[in-house]
Amino acid sequence: MKILWLVNIVMPELAEHLGRKPSVFGGWLTGALSAVRESGNELVICTTSRDAKLFGRYEVHGVTYYIVPESDVPAMQAAFRPILEHEKPDVVHLYGTEFEHTWALASLTDPEKTLVSVQGLVAYYAEHVYGGVPDSVARDTRLHKLLRRIGKGGASIGQQKKNYLARAQAEINTLKRVRYVNGGTSWGDGCARLFQPDVNILPCELILRDSFYDGRMWDMETIERHSIFTIYTYPIKGFDMFLHGLQWIVQHCPDTHVYVAGNRCAYRNYSGLRKKIMDLAPDYDWYVQGLIEKYDLKSNITFLGFLTEEQMRERLLKSHVFVSASAIENHSTALGEAMISGVPSVASCVGGLQEMIDHGKDGFLYPFNETYRMAEYVLQIFENDELAQSFSQNGHDHAARTYDREKNTQDLLNMYETIYQNRKEV
Repeated sequence: MKILWLVNIVMPELAEHLGRKPSVFGGWLTGALSAVRESGNELVICTTSRDAKLFGRYEVHGVTYYIVPESDVPAMQAAFRPILEHEKPDVVHLYGTEFEHTWALASLTDPEKTLVSVQGLVAYYAEHVYGGVPDSVARDTRLHKLLRRIGKGGASIGQQKKNYLARAQAEINTLKRVRYVNGGTSWGDGCARLFQPDVNILPCELILRDSFYDGRMWDMETIERHSIFTIYTYPIKGFDMFLHGLQWIVQHCPDTHVYVAGNRCAYRNYSGLRKKIMDLAPDYDWYVQGLIEKYDLKSNITFLGFLTEEQMRERLLKSHVFVSASAIENHSTALGEAMISGVPSVASCVGGLQEMIDHGKDGFLYPFNETYRMAEYVLQIFENDELAQSFSQNGHDHAARTYDREKNTQDLLNMYETIYQNRKEV
């Protein structure tokens, strides 16, 4: 069987082949790639890029790769059409609905042989993109628009919401067209059904990156006590809300230290006119910087930047607690990696995250806006080693069942076989 994937990153092995730094995103794709390759099925992987130097067809470790220009839907349709005609895949697997390139390809494929895996859903995420950011900070002002027009920044959360809404129609088109969906969580399944009530839901959990199956486990004797690991990328990840909770934690436990993967806070020391402009047209980083200064948290936070797989694994194993503070999320790979590593975890009770933790047994869940509850739960773990050990073992066991590599590999292959056989019978 020939399977064609559409993904939104340049896969790590292709990036290395091209002499590029591999993406730290989409870690679950690496495990799935190994599963399909080892099954003996033929795999073709497509992605898009804005870098013209990367466009082309490649063969790497038995996999055929295509990189096509990221453009508008008609242009991407024109790029995908000859690939489909040449490769003639038996099954097309679209990873993610949230990008226009998904609709560009889905509009060309036979719906009866097309599967889409839900990653994020911008049609729903758009309603949560402000998170806990005040409207006065999030809104897209005339000054934001002017700054963007003259190339001097002007990024706003309001503009991000508009971008989500603009992409949502392509997402809805995709979900209404395909016949098979893997939602990843019951939240993802349910949201997909709202757009396509007759869609066939095929179950399959993620396969994590290889190092998270190496047997290493969180150990109370080797961790950095009162350390927290969390994520800072875009507003939906809720880093601003995490800071509101962190102020309470630091008041009660002053030696708390937070390690942050993702974006680095630039700590821009603006004054005069530049500061006035940023105050009137803030971006998310400026707002975060203001919160850090307001709560005097700079000495309690280390921004690590984007981490490799091994760096992520090592930092997790050293951390006392992992916190996921998202405003909305279908699935958090970072939370899954923390739990399978045995790191006691606290997460906002949103989207699919509420399915990842059994509250009070293998971690804590808290209402997204009640950051004081997040603070209380983190402090409970700090202060109670028996509770931390219980969460560590129970969380690992929960995640080990969820991310069982052998079972999930078979489920992935079963999805393809189901689609292939059903199409043969039509």
